Amino acid sequence: MTLRYGREMLTPHAGRALEFLMAGDQAYCSSSIFGNTRKYHGLFVHEGTVYFSSLDEQVNGVRISGQQYEGTAQSDSPGNCFSFSLYPPSWIFWIDDVIVKKTITFNNSPIITYDLTGEADLFIRPLIANRSVNQVIRDPHIEFEYNENVLQWSGTVLRGDMPFTLEQETYWNVWYEREKERGYEHVEDLLSPGFFSGHVNSESVSLRCFRKDNVVGLQKNTPEAHSFQDWLDRAADTFCHNNEIYAGYHWFTESWGRDSAISVTGLLIDRGKKVAAQCVLRHLAENMTGGLIPNRFPDNYHTSDASLWFIHALSRYHRQWGEDTFIQSMVPVITRILDQYPDSPVAKIDHHLISVAPRSTWMDTIFTPREGKPVEINALWIHALTWVESLGLTPPVRSAAAISEFEKFWNEESGCLYDRIDPIDPTLRPNQVIALALGLVDADKASAALATVSKALLTPYGLRTLSPHDARYQGHFNGDGSYHNGCVWPWLTGWYTEALIRNGTPGSKVAPLLEPIKTHIREAGAGFISEIFDGDFPYTPGGCIAQAWSVAEISRACRMVSLLKKTDGV
Repeated sequence: MTLRYGREMLTPHAGRALEFLMAGDQAYCSSSIFGNTRKYHGLFVHEGTVYFSSLDEQVNGVRISGQQYEGTAQSDSPGNCFSFSLYPPSWIFWIDDVIVKKTITFNNSPIITYDLTGEADLFIRPLIANRSVNQVIRDPHIEFEYNENVLQWSGTVLRGDMPFTLEQETYWNVWYEREKERGYEHVEDLLSPGFFSGHVNSESVSLRCFRKDNVVGLQKNTPEAHSFQDWLDRAADTFCHNNEIYAGYHWFTESWGRDSAISVTGLLIDRGKKVAAQCVLRHLAENMTGGLIPNRFPDNYHTSDASLWFIHALSRYHRQWGEDTFIQSMVPVITRILDQYPDSPVAKIDHHLISVAPRSTWMDTIFTPREGKPVEINALWIHALTWVESLGLTPPVRSAAAISEFEKFWNEESGCLYDRIDPIDPTLRPNQVIALALGLVDADKASAALATVSKALLTPYGLRTLSPHDARYQGHFNGDGSYHNGCVWPWLTGWYTEALIRNGTPGSKVAPLLEPIKTHIREAGAGFISEIFDGDFPYTPGGCIAQAWSVAEISRACRMVSLLKKTDGV
């Protein structure tokens, strides 16, 4: 199932709102359909450095590239692009009687290929940046070398099939509207040392960019996506690199402990990727200190839930493959967590439950400190106690005692669970669906809580992080204040789905809830699931265009629904 776009791409806004992403080990290639709209975009970004930013391309003197510049009409776009498809990203341009198919393939380095039908003069200017993804540059001065068809700078090589002509030029005031929207510096200058050019007659020419110490190999074949689940599987592979799971693209291209522990089930375990899952879990275990899995590598341990999510992931591994040698090797790790986590700087045992430090849960901004006993932390705590008891281990408190204490979370007045106790916090948030999915509430109360949550928090793209009836609610993303006070986080959909299924909702009623998110792969980051959505109509996607736990939990939800429909005979 190739994603195809046609006439709608003639609308500049539509083309620049759609982004593509291809990633490898510490490298990626990403842009919008009509040029870079973020400082994070680039045709070759390696280890956090944008080496090869973009191209200025002309066919018979007609410009086919779509980069925008400050102070010019931002409505302009290549009016000769009549088709776009992915993956790999491929454009079809018509210039009089010449048809140009441009394709970018990526296997840790990009190859840009132009297939021409007809006769044309092709002119291609590379624009280089040579800067961190987190900054922009002005008036760049970059040392480079060149010969007949090769350009080199800062250990990067750009090799073309056409001759290279030295003609240095600076492209001033390149404009990145997504950065402007986010309140960051959004204008920079790019250096073009010269251009590749030639007369092409119904043939193909290519540009190849790679690091000097890497050998350019053949491009790997990515399995064709035939279904939405195939697209999610393809997206899953984008985040998994060796023993790490990158949290998101473009600005979370690193491993986070909480995100990895949440994501490993949907990205790897449920897909039967046993060895890869072991590598990720072992990496987290090897970096544990004082019973704490790191929040952010290498040395930020301020997370009260990463260790519990880690144990949860181990339990999912155990459910998938049984008590094998890997689970046995993790027993000492589990034991250290049980011994040390409940007496750590971020978590303490209090009346059989866990009380946490401020800003240590996944809702970690100053606007949602959530100190005390959060509902999802204690749901995961009880799950951990129950599971380790099933392994024959002795936890610091018995699960039965913690389950009894957990009854204090029931809010009779609202017919749902408190978001926190000690102090009591009746704020209506979605965190309780994790407790409902793990079966910690009896059937009647679970049904009531799900009804309350669904009525106030459910949107076409997942659950709001706060009820719209709350005075603190912000329906559109506006920085950290809105992040967990109204924005929709699709990763919670997996837990909401599991809670519905556990509490008897038939597959015919659950499946339609996932239909809107399935269409989302055609927008924002094409083929991926965004980090967040606005809580109010039209539920605009925001944050990272590709977030690991969004993909992981939507994938898990789809697999649960698929299995349920088979069980129901649908």
